This record gives sequence, C-alpha cells and structure tokens, in this order.
Amino acid sequence: MKTTDGVPLVKLMMLLSSMAPLFFLIGIRGINGVVSDKYVWIFIALVIIIPHLILWFRLYRAKKSHDVYTVKVKSARNNKEYLFTYLFTVLLPLYSVSIATQRDLIAIFSAVLFILFVLWNMNLHFINIMFALMGYRVFILEDFNSAILLTKRTKFPSAISELNVHRLSNSVYIELN
Repeated sequence: MKTTDGVPLVKLMMLLSSMAPLFFLIGIRGINGVVSDKYVWIFIALVIIIPHLILWFRLYRAKKSHDVYTVKVKSARNNKEYLFTYLFTVLLPLYSVSIATQRDLIAIFSAVLFILFVLWNMNLHFINIMFALMGYRVFILEDFNSAILLTKRTKFPSAISELNVHRLSNSVYIELN
C-alpha cells in the first residue's frame, strides 16, 4: 500500500473541514463591524459546506469505483490525543482572539493559513469533527508508515489481520459498513 500524499484536493478539503468549528465560532462572535455579518456567514457557510460536499463526493466515488484496498494489519494504535491536540492548540486559542480591526482580521486569517500549512506538512489532515460525530475513530497503521484508518471500532481486535477499506487519500483510509 502506498502511503505518500495523494488526492491533494481531498487532503485540502479535509483540512478546511477540520477548521469548520473554528469558522463557526468566529461567526458567532462576529467581526465587530470590520465585515458585515451577512458576508461573514456567507463565507463561513461556503468554507464549511464546500469541503464537506467534496469529501462526501470522494466517499461516493470511492464506493462507486470500488477504490478498495485490502490492508494487512499487524498492529494499530488508537490516537485519541489528536482530537485533544486539535481542540486545545487550534480551536481554543484562535477562538479567544478578538477581531475588531482589519489588522486583527488579517492576523487571524494568516494564523489559520499557517495552521493549515503545518497540519498539511505534518499529515494531520484526517482530524475532522464530522467523522468524529459519526463515530469514527483514528487508528495509525504502524506497518504502513503512518497510514491512517478511520473506523467505527472502539478497539482494534487483535484477531483481525486484514481489512477492506476505501481510500480517501493515499494516506487516509476509511472502513465503511
């Protein structure tokens, strides 16, 4: 199995969709007269809806085209800490920032771009609140050089040695029921 980056549009959409809670919280707080609430909510709706639509379309295409891999699993590690890391290092600090001037808006926009850049390069694009809300958990497949498996399993049974998974990108696979 190839675990290098692939399907870069999907990777970017996963990153943007992972930022959806932050965008929503910023919308609730508002941008204090710098930008009209109407335009803020239009922007937020677009950056939340478009990435999720593209992800759902990728899932649909993966199912339809049978983009299925058989993964031989020797060991898998559950990584709950990624969600906590995401919440406490990305969402909370940026949410507390007040946006009262154009400079504040540019600063938070730059911070979001920097975070996206870091998450892209650290291959942490699989952190997605929608997958978490649907019950998916993240497992690192150590035998495949940091391939990510999204599954609804709470524990990874040691009796399982092979899984049929759909590819979201070349490093993220999802087990669909």
